[in-house]
Amino acid sequence: MSVARRRKLPEIVRYCLPSLAAGSVAGLVAVAAILAADIGGIRGLMLHDSQGWIALLLMAFGFVVTFGSLAIGGAIMSLDRADEDR
Repeated sequence: MSVARRRKLPEIVRYCLPSLAAGSVAGLVAVAAILAADIGGIRGLMLHDSQGWIALLLMAFGFVVTFGSLAIGGAIMSLDRADEDR
């Protein structure tokens, strides 16, 4: 995204984007950790099914949405404290 276009975004969106990115990465790391640990045999189920990639995509999407929303919520709730620190 170009710098000129990014400046056109509302301030709250510019404030939330880094949190969204961090939360999304944390969600993907959590999915990778679950698959690496093979919790509940989920990795085996995905690998031995012809459409296991759909399950992986749905799982990754769910975790990205959940962790990204959690990070944005934390950023929004800390807005008041950030203003007081200035």
